[in-house]
Amino acid sequence: MTTLKRLTLAPLAFTLAAAASGQALADTHHNGPTFSGNVTGGLLAVRDRALDLWAFRAEAGLGGVYTVNPSLRIRYDLVADFANAINSVDEQTWTPGAHRQDNGEIYIRMARVLLMTDYGTIGLQPRVPSGQWGQIYNIIDTFEYNRFHAQTGQNAIFAQAEQGADVLSYGTPRFGGFQFIAFGVTSNSSSGNDFDAYGARLIYNEGPVSFGIGHTEAQRPGISNLGRSVVSAGYDFGMVQLAGIYERNDDREDGDSAADFDAWGVNVSAQLSDAWSVSLGYAENDRNFDLDNDAVVGIVRHHFNQNVYAFLEAGRYDRTDNNLAAGLSVSF
Repeated sequence: MTTLKRLTLAPLAFTLAAAASGQALADTHHNGPTFSGNVTGGLLAVRDRALDLWAFRAEAGLGGVYTVNPSLRIRYDLVADFANAINSVDEQTWTPGAHRQDNGEIYIRMARVLLMTDYGTIGLQPRVPSGQWGQIYNIIDTFEYNRFHAQTGQNAIFAQAEQGADVLSYGTPRFGGFQFIAFGVTSNSSSGNDFDAYGARLIYNEGPVSFGIGHTEAQRPGISNLGRSVVSAGYDFGMVQLAGIYERNDDREDGDSAADFDAWGVNVSAQLSDAWSVSLGYAENDRNFDLDNDAVVGIVRHHFNQNVYAFLEAGRYDRTDNNLAAGLSVSF
């Protein structure tokens, strides 16, 4: 599906949902659109690569909510990522969007419509950050550059991607801190499959305890029967937060392939004061063909306020390139 078709689907879905509600848009309450974004920039040094000015994040977007009636709200979001158009990416580095398009292109991070009802939320999402990553793996995703997901080039530890496309989802209302989400992905229109990937997750977040469990079945060229299971857990002690995650990738056709492996990670974060916070993480995988890797990453942040902070981050890898990153982050 082309980018144009994806972006066309969002307003079309919005129009159909509004019509199905049986009320004219003139009778709805619109909260928005609101504009927000983030620019995180600084210096990146990767082993023998020349020191480079780097956009770790560069996002801007808008969103809003239509309240059609007490039982139906419609949320829309459209977010563009400019980091890929800014950075000069090579085989030693990565940037959002670079895994699937050429340097210099603006990457559409999010284009979605959510139908939120008393019985749950239906997501029509031509382009969206992965819910699996954002609700399960996020527990150890505390760094600026060393983020371990499948789209981080040589830094990838886990097989789960951070970004998704063509996602249809349903999430239940929250019950006592629990929520169940099911999803299907139709990213390859010529595959002959109704869904190229599908799965579900159960998450819990109440008080100091959080955990998540998820499973995905994927079909793609060369791998027609891949299962990915993941579980994560964390505990917030107040000043200190502990977290851990385990991922199992099962290539049922070939147990010796690079796609058949385990990965895991642990993280400890601490809010030392209103102005200072730190995180330290370890992650590793056991890929075949000498592609296994492990990483130790640490970061120190100085918070000027809730929207602005400076950071210094270092990543050490067993088989791939070490790196050092420093910069400023501004949200608006």
